[in-house]
Amino acid sequence: MLAAGLGAALALAAAQYLFPVSRALGSGRDVNLAVLGERGSALLVYHPVCGTVDAFTISHPRPRPDISAPQRALALFALAGGTTAQAEVFSVTVSSSPDLEVLRGALNGWRAEPRLFFSAAAWVGGLRASGATGLSSFDLFRIFSDFSGLDFSSFSTTELSRLGRGAEAAAETGPAPRVEVFNASGRKDLAASAAKRLRALGFDVITASSYHKIEKNTRILGFSGGNAAALRLRAALGLDSLEVRRSSQRSVAAAAVILGEDFNEEVLGR
Repeated sequence: MLAAGLGAALALAAAQYLFPVSRALGSGRDVNLAVLGERGSALLVYHPVCGTVDAFTISHPRPRPDISAPQRALALFALAGGTTAQAEVFSVTVSSSPDLEVLRGALNGWRAEPRLFFSAAAWVGGLRASGATGLSSFDLFRIFSDFSGLDFSSFSTTELSRLGRGAEAAAETGPAPRVEVFNASGRKDLAASAAKRLRALGFDVITASSYHKIEKNTRILGFSGGNAAALRLRAALGLDSLEVRRSSQRSVAAAAVILGEDFNEEVLGR
């Protein structure tokens, strides 16, 4: 029995190290879990040290089937203000939009109605078998165990639907075309910051540099091949009210943005 106990302890220790969610929880790092539905998605950012969750929700059109769950998860994480360069964003795919009210009822009510706990456990246990997630059974168990200790007062919810059209468009319609970014605002490193965000959303940014003069107003330019690329660039930068201008200039890029003094760089941090 001693050997069996030792073996179980070693196996548990190995699991804590080998599986990414368990490793993050063991070190006190945040866990980012995207719950991806057909018409809506939610990003749950769990802070294990303080036992709280930042929940970001968004409504969106049905995603294209050739866009993977990891791509959608990263786009949602970027929209919520995360830096995607070295981020771990785990995902679960559901058939409908995530319903946080169901989560609220389960977390707040399972102690009084144990059936809610077992129903939730059965649902989580079936995620891997149904192919809805790439998480291991052990990681699913760890997340479920941690969440079962919370109640919904631990959640802070932010609705991203109003802001999300750009990121969802980038995630749902495939890799974006080549674009150029020019800083005409006079502010340092603005082109580099905008390029970083666009690349996180899948855009192929071939130029990120200073413009030859200061411009008061931001402009979006579309080159040959129609306005589709310019419209996607405009949405990704939160510039939906801005008119796209057609340019006769020849360029290897499909669109360009000239960031003027009026550009709100807070958009880049969302």
